[in-house]
Amino acid sequence: MRIKYFVRPLLTYLFLIFFLSPAVAASSRPENCETRPYDHGKLWEVSKKGAPTSFIFGTMHSKDPRILYLPGIVMKAFNRSSQLIVETILNSKTIQDSRALMLAPHGQSLELAIGAERFLKLREIAGNYGISAPVLQRFKIWAAASILSQPPQSRSQQAAKLTLLDRELEKMAHQMKKPVFPLEKAIEQLGLFDALSKDAQLEFLDQAIKEYPDLDGELEKLTGHYLAGRTGWIFCEMEGSLKSLSPELNDFMTNKLIRHRNHTMTERMLSKLSTGSTFVAIGAMHLPGDEGVLSLLKKNGYEIRRRF
Repeated sequence: MRIKYFVRPLLTYLFLIFFLSPAVAASSRPENCETRPYDHGKLWEVSKKGAPTSFIFGTMHSKDPRILYLPGIVMKAFNRSSQLIVETILNSKTIQDSRALMLAPHGQSLELAIGAERFLKLREIAGNYGISAPVLQRFKIWAAASILSQPPQSRSQQAAKLTLLDRELEKMAHQMKKPVFPLEKAIEQLGLFDALSKDAQLEFLDQAIKEYPDLDGELEKLTGHYLAGRTGWIFCEMEGSLKSLSPELNDFMTNKLIRHRNHTMTERMLSKLSTGSTFVAIGAMHLPGDEGVLSLLKKNGYEIRRRF
């Protein structure tokens, strides 16, 4: 199995591991969850005097077929928009750059980096994804951990060629001759993980291995929240689960992966929002909160209206 086939799963699934906690099963608002701005909803209309009306749509990076279903109101917003903005676009150049960043320097092996005992556990799990031991040896610690954030596809799923919602939106935009613009480069996203200390990467890996047996069930709970539009509740569950992590990894997940990127993505989308009616598709975790994308757009003079 060639490594390039794991680039997109890494980019789209690596943020799920720490969102999975038993508390997600609760159907009522989590006890630690105070009402935060825009904590319920997936499609939002954003408007500003002198600028075209645009839409912000929260996605979930999963191949669950239920997530691929788009209600009429979402499709109507997509169809009326003249351009699409997504988190990142993968082409041959970005795949090549991302693949290079995933691999350890020549002469280094994952087993030596993480120890024989960890590698044995990881090798057993990696077999379910069709990753051989020699290929696994070439990964960096964080790259190997990220693979485990989504269950391996069954043969029936592979035959159905299930895809990602973000990818489907991008394909539809191209078919409709809509320009597509990325907010981030793949190399920027993966570079965040590359900056983690070795201790934090090992913690990341240990967490992934520990949570793997319950991955199907926890993803189902997370998907339930997403389908119900409870994006703020997912954020609360994440904050609760991160309390047991090291300060470095906690800061990485809450600030570098979410809050800081919220500011970056908002700054980059502002110029595009002024050029035409835009459909913005980004991970739903980036929408709610005082430092979520919607609140940041409001601070820039946009009116925010929930549509779905």
